[in-house]
Amino acid sequence: MNDMKQALIQFIQQFLLERGVVVEDADIADYDFVAAGSLDSFEILSLIMNLETEYGISVSPELLIDSDNAKVGNLATALMKLNDSN
Repeated sequence: MNDMKQALIQFIQQFLLERGVVVEDADIADYDFVAAGSLDSFEILSLIMNLETEYGISVSPELLIDSDNAKVGNLATALMKLNDSN
């Protein structure tokens, strides 16, 4: 896994932890925060805003609509693609 993807995953894992959601390192990439009900819609927007601020990327609404991106690893991959296109 490349450094950028790992950093994004760790950032999301820390965001979850700050909200009382503990996910083991081995499980974080496959963790589906929507299916688990870990984040409500406000928290998801907060996560995206934090990612945009931290990494200087603009996240499109289409990215959030794709249910595959509810898995932390898939979201990190999608964010990397956005970052590469900027």
